[in-house]
Amino acid sequence: MSDKIQQAIADEVLIALESNSLDLPTLPEMANKVRKLIDDPNVSANELIQVLSADPAISAHIIKAANSAAASGGTYVDTLRGAVSRLGYRMLHNLVMTITMSKLFKADNPSINQKLKRLWEHSRCVAANSFVIAQRHKHLKPEQAMLAGLVHNLGALPLLTYADRRHPHLDQATLDELVRRYGSRVGTRLLQSWNFSNELIEVIAGYENLQRDNGSALADYVDVVTLANLQKPGIAKFVAWQNVSAAKKLGFSETECLSFLADHAEQISIAQEMLGIQAAKPQPTLKANDAESKPLALPNQKTKSGLLYRLLGLFK
Repeated sequence: MSDKIQQAIADEVLIALESNSLDLPTLPEMANKVRKLIDDPNVSANELIQVLSADPAISAHIIKAANSAAASGGTYVDTLRGAVSRLGYRMLHNLVMTITMSKLFKADNPSINQKLKRLWEHSRCVAANSFVIAQRHKHLKPEQAMLAGLVHNLGALPLLTYADRRHPHLDQATLDELVRRYGSRVGTRLLQSWNFSNELIEVIAGYENLQRDNGSALADYVDVVTLANLQKPGIAKFVAWQNVSAAKKLGFSETECLSFLADHAEQISIAQEMLGIQAAKPQPTLKANDAESKPLALPNQKTKSGLLYRLLGLFK
């Protein structure tokens, strides 16, 4: 496609964005409900379970994800209540985000649909890597790093769905150019509309800047996602790691960067399985609705129990 046509489409997207007429996807209803609940310091386990039980598919996925850490010493759970107790607030939110957001990454055009699928798989891989990387720093929350990885290139979603509706016959080069030029601006606008925190919005704008300096000696979630995004099989060996400021700030040597996927294969595998990347292990019969179960207290984020604590144990 000619540069002139590419420019015309780019201008079309820009005008739609600036006039707020670009159709940005809304935060999935279930993810929004769960986020509001966990942000309420007075929320009870029963309230959370009642909301989640309304969607049996999500409930079953949460139970399966909670059992993904069984290899690290956990026992299987077969109720939603048990899964919620194991996961903790923020990890539960991440899983609901993952489950509900996956439904947004679809298009009618086969080529664009395939591109969206690859984009979503990559986002989950970066999320798993981010979770593992954040373990090295006490001031970073692994579950927040995971969420940062999930949304780091979310700006591509509305651009590709826009192309699917308005220009379904665009070639791959033009689609890539649209995402490259406008992904950051659109992603920032999208997360703002979803009321995400600034520390996550900054990830979209900064993760591709390999020489970025945030003016602090402490690494942030942008640094985590920068490093996690570069950890692609067959790609890491071509990166000039000595020039990646995020790697230095996070305390990763060039050798550690090159061997990251191999060195942390077990941890990454568990995180990926929770996010639905790997094939699930055989599971016992699941019961999504367990209203008759004995009530269990929902642990707070600092409780040393459950799935997150077992994952942390792998790093000791």
